[in-house]
Amino acid sequence: MNFTDNKKRNRVLVVLFAGVMMGALDIAIVGPALPAIQAQFGISERAVAWIFAIYVLFNLVGTPFMAKLSDLMNRRAIYILDVTMFAIGSLIVALSPSFTVLLVGRGIQGFGSGGIFPVASAVIGDTFPENKRGSALGLIGAVFGIAFLIGPLLAGIILMFSWHWLFLVNIPVAAIVIGMSIKLLPANKVENKNPFDWNGMILVGILLASMAYGFNNINSSNFFHSFISLNVLPFILLAIILLLFFIKFHYCPLKRS
Repeated sequence: MNFTDNKKRNRVLVVLFAGVMMGALDIAIVGPALPAIQAQFGISERAVAWIFAIYVLFNLVGTPFMAKLSDLMNRRAIYILDVTMFAIGSLIVALSPSFTVLLVGRGIQGFGSGGIFPVASAVIGDTFPENKRGSALGLIGAVFGIAFLIGPLLAGIILMFSWHWLFLVNIPVAAIVIGMSIKLLPANKVENKNPFDWNGMILVGILLASMAYGFNNINSSNFFHSFISLNVLPFILLAIILLLFFIKFHYCPLKRS
């Protein structure tokens, strides 16, 4: 289904732009808040790194999962689900009584955010005419550059109140995006008969988790000894083995006789 009405296309693009911007900003604005978060929870610099790492990890896992789910269901439902998960994660982070709970919230945020961009791109592919798709996708892609330009500035302003507000502001924005999505995004189901690859999804999840945990435990000041430690080397080796396994059986399947 292609939208022929320019005004409707523009409104849809605004909804998609806002959702992607919300997810992108949450990476850019966290950096300035790290000292305040570290001071509140009394954690080490290595532990602080997990605020980024767990978000990126779940974002990477969420991207293929949510993209495929939007093929099996419909774009609007999954886009709303992604934004809702992001908002719930934001609320958990803002109200977290401990650093562990904060990381759980960041993981939920990352998982929801992982689906926002690919589903937004899929909506454009489904509904925009061919001569309009390039500019629309380019605008959505530019969101990340814009977010990293304005993110630190916004963070500096919001941090005048509290680091918690960096995440609480996501709640009303998400509510607006959800409301506009219900009104404007198409709810038609995409014709897709391919089954969900659960084995591949689990494999990718374990691969990324092993890689993230291993690399995050490397000590740059004592690289060699930390690299061969039980907290690093086994996880890096597991990630490499799983990567080779994934490439062999998912992209280079054996020929059947």
